[in-house]
Amino acid sequence: MGIQSDVEGRGRHSIAGARRFETVIIGGGQAGLSVGYHLAKRGRPFVILEANERIGDSWRNRWDSLRLFTPACYDGLEGLPFPADDWAFPTKDEMADYLEAYAAHFGLPVRTGVRVERLYKDGERFVVAAGGELFEAENVVVAMADFQRPLVPAFAGDLDPSIV
Repeated sequence: MGIQSDVEGRGRHSIAGARRFETVIIGGGQAGLSVGYHLAKRGRPFVILEANERIGDSWRNRWDSLRLFTPACYDGLEGLPFPADDWAFPTKDEMADYLEAYAAHFGLPVRTGVRVERLYKDGERFVVAAGGELFEAENVVVAMADFQRPLVPAFAGDLDPSIV
């Protein structure tokens, strides 16, 4: 049982080949998927733009031993509990797979491999340039983090290699 958002049917072209949606969500992680769930539940037209090739890749691409520091009973998003024992601490890959399954379960319109290059205001609407396409929207939700690249301090080379 999924919540459907008639994205393609309600989007319309209005300027220079741009696709028009009521809302464009930038980022297909927990926050972006949660916003999408609530918009779909209300029948609002939207699209989610995710830079990674797969939903959850920002989790998959982290260090191998990463586990969430909250138990699974607190890790699920609205409408679909996290599929693990309540007091288990999910791995990064389990979280990534859950996010992918969440989007599929609710039929959320996620376009993967679409990196946003520019967001600007044009009169009463927003324009998002992403993946060689233009998207127009009345609303834009920026639901992504800029913490996907490690920041290694200059003194890291002076540390014992077992630390870094």
